[in-house]
Amino acid sequence: MARGRWWLVGALGVVLAVLVVVLAVRLRDDGGDTRSGVFVIGDSITVMAGGQDLGPDGWQVDARSGRTTPEGIEVAAGQDLADRSVVIVALGTNDHTDDAATYGRKVDAMLRAIGPGPLVVWVNVDAHTPELADAARGVNVALAAAALRHPNLRVADWDTYVGGLGPVDGLRAGDGIHYGTKGSELRREWTVGLVAS
Repeated sequence: MARGRWWLVGALGVVLAVLVVVLAVRLRDDGGDTRSGVFVIGDSITVMAGGQDLGPDGWQVDARSGRTTPEGIEVAAGQDLADRSVVIVALGTNDHTDDAATYGRKVDAMLRAIGPGPLVVWVNVDAHTPELADAARGVNVALAAAALRHPNLRVADWDTYVGGLGPVDGLRAGDGIHYGTKGSELRREWTVGLVAS
């Protein structure tokens, strides 16, 4: 009888100890990480997907038509992004003719400008049109390789997503680079889902 009670008391003690550790870790995580919000650096595709209204509260968007990756690096360097949870980079369309080595250096420069704190989610380029096909060999290859060098970099595979949609009326604009109303709305929803998921 006494032996059974000691076993029960011991087991309850172990459970209590585990709960205390879990609570301590949770409190440390809640109090120790003050980073919040999402910062987006984009080009015209981000502008057309919603621009300043792209995401929910807490998102800050800096997007401009025609923006190249070096111009985006200047944006990142001019910001204090250490307190951001996530930085989404949606650039590369205007650099689509770069080879992988050239674009890889731009990716490295962007990661240096952002710093090691935030998770960086970089959206690759939809190379499923003749106008942007070069990106499949340059920008997108460079991004995939850079993710192996930078532990805080994740590549968001917009290229594969769009390629899997098949023919969608209203997806693309006539220039083969931008998206129509339906495509821009898809891009907005997909981008928001990168952080929500």
